[in-house]
Amino acid sequence: MTATTKEDFEPPLKLPPADPNDAAPLPFDLVLWRAGVNVAVRSFFRRLFGWRRHRGDATEICRRVIDSCWTGEFFAGSAGHFKQFWTRDLSMCTPALCRLGRRDQVIASLAWGLERFEKAGRITTTIFNRRYPRDVYAYASDSLPMLLFALRAADAGHLIDRHRELLARETTRYFETVFDPELGMARATGYFSGPRDCMTGRSTVFANTMIALLIKLLDGDRQLPNPLAGHDLPALMLRHHWNGEYFRDSLDRDLPSGDANVWPFFFDVFDDPQMKRSAFAMLEARGFTRPVPMRYFERRMPEAELPVPRFFTPNYQGDPSWTQLGPAYLQVLSKVDRPQMEEHRAAMAKLITRDGNYLELYTTEAKPYRGRAPFYYADQGMIWAAMFLDLYS
Repeated sequence: MTATTKEDFEPPLKLPPADPNDAAPLPFDLVLWRAGVNVAVRSFFRRLFGWRRHRGDATEICRRVIDSCWTGEFFAGSAGHFKQFWTRDLSMCTPALCRLGRRDQVIASLAWGLERFEKAGRITTTIFNRRYPRDVYAYASDSLPMLLFALRAADAGHLIDRHRELLARETTRYFETVFDPELGMARATGYFSGPRDCMTGRSTVFANTMIALLIKLLDGDRQLPNPLAGHDLPALMLRHHWNGEYFRDSLDRDLPSGDANVWPFFFDVFDDPQMKRSAFAMLEARGFTRPVPMRYFERRMPEAELPVPRFFTPNYQGDPSWTQLGPAYLQVLSKVDRPQMEEHRAAMAKLITRDGNYLELYTTEAKPYRGRAPFYYADQGMIWAAMFLDLYS
């Protein structure tokens, strides 16, 4: 997609802030409650005794972390408390895992997950205890698009054929749930889970990126329905999200966010070098890449935090640096400013070596994130290490 100037836009839509209390209802599901208790218990022991430390330099540590995420049946989201099957995490790491020689394990993981989705009759964010597909915290804007992205990236057409009826049904459900025909974008009245799942946002850049990605993937497969064929999501994102310098986070925020200015480029919804340079210059200038890439916001935003995460994990997705978003940013940055990418890569490698692991997120002081009291401690052994290791390829 090619950039245009701000003067070419129609006035962008601006909506009032979303109410966090209306975003994701408290789940009355024993599977999810047990998962929450598991997170708290594992966090408590990690806080007391620390995390597993691998030997070697950053690249060797990442290899060991990837090994630790393999359960024998699938790649888990982590070797810590996110040890379940996570659709988005496996999917975003699939290209990197395949380039690192792990394609057979990726195929096995996708086949394993699809079998369980088939039995449940739906695609979800997560599969708990190897048999319970559930959404955390709500229906996600990314599960179906990222799953199809992974299937294409792994060249797993046979799995698409095997589960075509499921994928077709889920495609119809996705567009009925996420897309607003009048707005022409993601629904502004709904909350949809995503990587930044603990905060509100009306029709976020990420959600619209996922719709655009799904349309593009379905355009290349005539055997799956594409209810939005011909819709130009990138054009609407330019009109309503791009301010001529960077993407504002959502229709109810003029503030930029780290994810809003990474994922549209990572998933090639936009490929204009001028747009990348402009957005990335903003991220660098406003501190999103410090102490390492990448923060979601410049500061904590308590008014946007969902009630339960706000109590247990305040500022979880405010200004801490996420090691999921960081390597995604560096992958795109490498095509725009290789020296800058290498500088950030070295800073991340220093933390990985210091901690002997690939941890989930860091505070602004480059310390592992801690939640309130003993209830949460940054997870260890994240599968995202594959994306970081791939930066050395």
